[in-house]
Amino acid sequence: MRRRLIVLGVFLFASMPAFADDSSAALGAGGLVLARSADVRMAAEELKISPRDVSATFTFVNDARSDIDTIVAFVLPDIDTSRFSEEPLGATTKDPVNFVGFEIVENGRKVPFETEQRAFYKGRDVTTVLRGAGVPLNIVDPAFVKTLDALAPAKRKLLQAADLVDAESGEGLHPHWTVRTRFFWQQKFPAGRAIVLEERYHPVTGQALFGASELRPDSEDGRYYLKNFCIDPSAQRSLARMIANKIRADPRNGGYLTALTTDYVLSTGNNWKGPIGHFHLVLDKLEPDNVLSLCWDTALARKGPAAFESTRESFAPKGDLKILVLQQAPLAGSAADQCRCPMSM
Repeated sequence: MRRRLIVLGVFLFASMPAFADDSSAALGAGGLVLARSADVRMAAEELKISPRDVSATFTFVNDARSDIDTIVAFVLPDIDTSRFSEEPLGATTKDPVNFVGFEIVENGRKVPFETEQRAFYKGRDVTTVLRGAGVPLNIVDPAFVKTLDALAPAKRKLLQAADLVDAESGEGLHPHWTVRTRFFWQQKFPAGRAIVLEERYHPVTGQALFGASELRPDSEDGRYYLKNFCIDPSAQRSLARMIANKIRADPRNGGYLTALTTDYVLSTGNNWKGPIGHFHLVLDKLEPDNVLSLCWDTALARKGPAAFESTRESFAPKGDLKILVLQQAPLAGSAADQCRCPMSM
């Protein structure tokens, strides 16, 4: 089936306050991963996504004749410290480990989970080296940049010898490693019975300016938006008119919209036995006048002033979700503070 564009919203031509042309990047987290067992299926998933919040309610059924006690994990996206020391992330919590504020609930009670965070470089685990030098693993840690820049000469040489940092930029040490974080817990699946797990977290939503150049197929940004969010020629013309009208209304702001990008790793639904029995997706674009666009091969129905929904049966995801919301103003609180390049919004 051919993927088609879904653009939902009313275009407004009011001016937007000017802000810097820095951008923050999105990271795609997703559903739950079963460590082992071919007998537990996902009978249903109720998924709600907005640029600010993600919640999912999963109904699991154990088809085996005996109870299954196994590990379930929620794997956070890798953090490339080399990339994100220069390019800010979208909004994260101040917790350097649970930087998405993840919670898991069973029968109305929070499930305690363990955490594992490790650092890797060129396939080798460098966690011990970094911790021995007193360096935070994750760049979302508020102390990351300050600690790295204030390293004693001996520790600096140690990390340079391990090729974990370099000082070529002249703006402090540049990190090289990747951080991997996961949450996991022991989960019991009773034989022949359903259990319900509720997952909640704050997505790492990216933010960038969106103007006329983002609609040009011959520009790098244009190719990115047109391909990843299925913006077809009709939608391109509508957005071009919107941007042109904004420029006429206030030439100083350049006609820019704010592009909010939220990724969800939907393919984790394939880690369980068989397809997802019943899948219900709700997308919230925050405000009625915002514009929502994504690649999705099933019709979306209006659910409210700013929400749309889609339902699938016996659903085996073929890919992940990349969601674009265009709005007039920046998303409050989405600037990252760890980038050495200043960011003003």
